[in-house]
Amino acid sequence: MNRILPDTLKARTILLLTLVFIVSHTLSLMIYKANRDESVLLTEASDLAQRILGIVDLAYTFPAEQRQKILTAAETQLLTSYPDLVPLDVVACQQNALSVEISDRIFQIFQQRPAYQIDVCVRRFDGGQDLRYPRSERAVDLLVNIHFPDNETASFHAELPGASSLLFEAATLHLLLVIVLALLITWYLISKLISPIDKLASAAEHIGMNIDVEPLEEAGAKEIRVAARAFNEMQGRLRRLLHGQTEMFAAISHDLKSAVTRLQLRCDLLVDEKEREGLQRVVQDMRNMIASIVDFVRGDNVDEPIRRISIGDLLESLCEDLIEESAPVEYRMDQTAYLDCRPAQFKRAVQNLIENACKHAGSAFVHLQVHQAGVSIVIEDNGVGIPENQLEDVIRPFVTVDQSRSRSAGGMGLGLAITQKIIHSHGGTLTLRNKPSGGLLVELWCPFSVT
Repeated sequence: MNRILPDTLKARTILLLTLVFIVSHTLSLMIYKANRDESVLLTEASDLAQRILGIVDLAYTFPAEQRQKILTAAETQLLTSYPDLVPLDVVACQQNALSVEISDRIFQIFQQRPAYQIDVCVRRFDGGQDLRYPRSERAVDLLVNIHFPDNETASFHAELPGASSLLFEAATLHLLLVIVLALLITWYLISKLISPIDKLASAAEHIGMNIDVEPLEEAGAKEIRVAARAFNEMQGRLRRLLHGQTEMFAAISHDLKSAVTRLQLRCDLLVDEKEREGLQRVVQDMRNMIASIVDFVRGDNVDEPIRRISIGDLLESLCEDLIEESAPVEYRMDQTAYLDCRPAQFKRAVQNLIENACKHAGSAFVHLQVHQAGVSIVIEDNGVGIPENQLEDVIRPFVTVDQSRSRSAGGMGLGLAITQKIIHSHGGTLTLRNKPSGGLLVELWCPFSVT
């Protein structure tokens, strides 16, 4: 069922209203057509009775031997007359509500001339098709037998065509125009009504990249205002929590740095060289640990402004700098593209990945690929890779891998975590997978723009 329905709420609402419009107006047209067909036949019957009455009045003013000439001269394609009566007992007269109402209409007209005695028979039409007057299935024909006051008689056979198809009437076209106009107005109103929901969804996506984005405007219907207010309050609490954590870690790192500095001073005063060197290694490890933690906490710092840069130029500059430093790096760029990003952070994230590959696998190959919605930077190495069951865990903070990617190679297990935070703040993703031929493949994907 979900495959048939449109994906968006706006499209589903418009589709539902369209179906309601079509069903309701179809039922209205069916009811209108049924009533219209009967009204048309009754009106035709009244007009026919008036015509017959006029012809009979005119014929009655002439002598009996000349009446047939008058009646014949008044014939039309839908009205014929005979001098002799047609026995009604040999014809199949209809006995239903519509035939009775048609007969009553004719009798009411002839009540103006009580001297005429008439008999009416309403029959369903079953004759040949008339080219000039196409007949619908509601067409009927009439037999009207008339007795003149002088005992002369006449019989009239009249055909009442049914109403024409609604497809050829202006009312149907007007109705279709009204439906189209109503749907266009509905589409506009639904778009206005649902736009706050789109803004809410967009804001929810953006705070994952930048917690300091502008709060939602609390406007619109009551439910929308309540949802926007709750969202803004949630964003405010998250902002205070994250900034509070950052400030707390900054304060802790400052205190730890002070303590490490005092420890370094005491270390320098030691007389025993062996103990001094051992303690200096401990102090250096503490410095590295504190620096790594501070870098991780500030990894998603959004103080740097967003600028549009050529991602190809940035990668080429980075790789050339690493090559000049004797790093075993190769790169290839099929094409370049312009990317909205925080250049220093983005460069740092890519550099972390390249340096990890060089450190743990001995070399790195960088490949830039441009897609329709963004760019992907692939960093490959020919090392031992990462066990499949640790590919997701290795991105978590303070998680290291045994063998060549262990803590003994240096680092606190925060490099990939910092890189992932930076990429997430740009709306991108970081994916790790082992190559079938051996080695690790890291793919960094980032959209062209970030808010």
